[in-house]
Amino acid sequence: MIKSIKAYFEDLFQNSDENNPIKHTIELASAALMIEISLADDHIHEKERGVINKILADDFEMEQVEITELINLAEEEVDHAVSLHEFTRLLNDTLSRQEKITIIENLWRVAYADSIIDKYEEYYIRKVADLLYISHSDYIQSKLKASE
Repeated sequence: MIKSIKAYFEDLFQNSDENNPIKHTIELASAALMIEISLADDHIHEKERGVINKILADDFEMEQVEITELINLAEEEVDHAVSLHEFTRLLNDTLSRQEKITIIENLWRVAYADSIIDKYEEYYIRKVADLLYISHSDYIQSKLKASE
């Protein structure tokens, strides 16, 4: 699934900002992680979709067409194997500690959107936090901040 999403966004952003290709790759990685969290319980709830849309539109200044296409690709590919490592590696290489914590907060916002934290959502967020080398205290603080 992630490879399909990555290929889509590489094609989409290929000519949009040739001076800053890393920025678009970070957007892709962040978006893919949020979609993975929303799909942890096998489907995206409308409230989760709304939170993802808001985060992608506000934080990453993505167009609604791009957001919709990304979500559709993720839903179509849900049964394929997923590797989070290639995206978390990129985020580790390019983001500051605080930016990585913000990603974890965004993942928690998606998980909290439907008012039910599924055990798989929590598992994936913990896994991403570990891959981003986020401390347990920062993980908990991001969870508390997102729940407010």
